[in-house]
Amino acid sequence: MYKNRVLTVLFILLLLHIIAVQGVAQQDNLGLKLNKAVLDTDVPPVVVDGRVYLPARDIIESLGGRITWFPALKLLNLNLGKKEVSLVIDIPEAEINGEKVLLQNAPAIIEDRVMIPLEVVQLLTEVEAEWDKTAQEINITSRQPYITSIRSYSHPDKTRIVIDMSEKSTYNIFILSGPDRVVVDIKASLSQLNKEQQEVEVNDLLVSRVRSGQFTPDTVRIVSDLKGKYNSQVFDLTGPNRIVIDVFAPEILLGEAEQLEIPPEAITKPEGIKDGGKQVVVIDPGHGGSQPGAIGYSGLKEKEVVLDIALKLKKMLQEKGFTVYLTREKDVDVALENRPLIAMQKEAAVFVSIHTNSALQKGSPTAKGVETYVLNSRYIGASAKDVADRENKASKLYHYEDNILNQIIADLEESASIGFSLNFADIVQKKLVQHTGLGNRGVKQAPFLVLKGVNMAAVLIEVGFISNPNEEKLLKTPEFREKVALAISQAIQDYLKNMPKDI
Repeated sequence: MYKNRVLTVLFILLLLHIIAVQGVAQQDNLGLKLNKAVLDTDVPPVVVDGRVYLPARDIIESLGGRITWFPALKLLNLNLGKKEVSLVIDIPEAEINGEKVLLQNAPAIIEDRVMIPLEVVQLLTEVEAEWDKTAQEINITSRQPYITSIRSYSHPDKTRIVIDMSEKSTYNIFILSGPDRVVVDIKASLSQLNKEQQEVEVNDLLVSRVRSGQFTPDTVRIVSDLKGKYNSQVFDLTGPNRIVIDVFAPEILLGEAEQLEIPPEAITKPEGIKDGGKQVVVIDPGHGGSQPGAIGYSGLKEKEVVLDIALKLKKMLQEKGFTVYLTREKDVDVALENRPLIAMQKEAAVFVSIHTNSALQKGSPTAKGVETYVLNSRYIGASAKDVADRENKASKLYHYEDNILNQIIADLEESASIGFSLNFADIVQKKLVQHTGLGNRGVKQAPFLVLKGVNMAAVLIEVGFISNPNEEKLLKTPEFREKVALAISQAIQDYLKNMPKDI
């Protein structure tokens, strides 16, 4: 009996508390400002016994955070930067990154909206709050600007790094060498980014990574690690606020000015077929012009063989409705570094670089067969290093300065596209063995510069040993070249039919 009375009294007190809170919500029609800007909310903030309650979703998302609500459990999870707070409605307790903290006021449901006390926001980030009774508004101000994210974009001619800010801030720029870096010091806080978000792996042709740290209590230092002495530009934008770092590719990577203008014959497009994302194919006949490539025992040149195969392949794919670009259609020089740029510019679904293989000793009859390569920072597979070294010699970087090439190779990391490239390479290798009858040397991995920087499935094919007299004889014949082209064509079609959606 006594127990029932106690429960009844507690229930009445709880009901009176809810009515009182609702009454305050109806009486107080307060405005809300965040960093001096009016924040429109579905439900206005309220003041209960001098304590400020804020609409949870509106305030957390405006601060750049994320909120998850579990109605059945009355559980609220808040994420902002490196902090995660869990709350339960009507329980004056919070769990911050796994540690429990007592609250002066519990979160509540007011007018069918989840409301949190100001102290919860102050647990998540450094803010100051002022209740202006005369103006009937609550002003919330971040104590200092903070960085909300760091992101990067790789373009054919530059790398762009974007630093998103909570508000406009001042910054200083430094260009350092040994190693080469672009440093930006920003008057801001890094408190909203977790450890993983504070470093961005770029690993494209120009930038290896972007690092950040709280250099002083009021200064964040952003360091972009470059792969050479490259020109850069730093500027800020508004709406939203952000600081942008552009790192530009130099002539040694893009080629001389005349090489930047790729000849029209090097990029041909069939009439009546529009570029269609997954239907665009870029074929790269290796070498050309002053670069003959490998030379066989009878004088057959690699550049001639692979160009003929590429032209046959182009015709086959066009007949199947694909948009096809060739990096060259004549015996001309095309800078090695420009070849993957064409694939990037045309947003190709696949990139295929065609070559013939060669053993170190001319005319060696021992090395034979076909093999397919994908990009990797390491050499995986027998003879992978010999093949990569030979093909990379066509690069200006190879002759320009050994340590630059070594730095590029050392900085290569497997990109997200390597998984797709491996899948594509498996199909290509099987088709080549099936159609040519040559020995299967398998799929291998190595740091080929011609495959560097592409964000699609990309392979380099060695279609036989021009240094092997028997295979050189095959490579001379139109029939064999037709077989190679057909194998690659079928591989491309099979792959694109089942292309992963998230490439």
